[in-house]
Amino acid sequence: MENRLVRMSAEGFAAFMAVLSGPVNSAPEMVELAKRPAPWEPDYVVKS
Repeated sequence: MENRLVRMSAEGFAAFMAVLSGPVNSAPEMVELAKRPAPWEPDYVVKS
């Protein structure tokens, strides 16, 4: 993972934390992706 220093004002940080603390919006594509078996799992099927 990348590690970056991000500078912002106290107000900006409060707004950033409010967004992170808010409700999560589900992304159907990501849910489907998370349900797929990994390549090393027995149920994995190679797609052509």
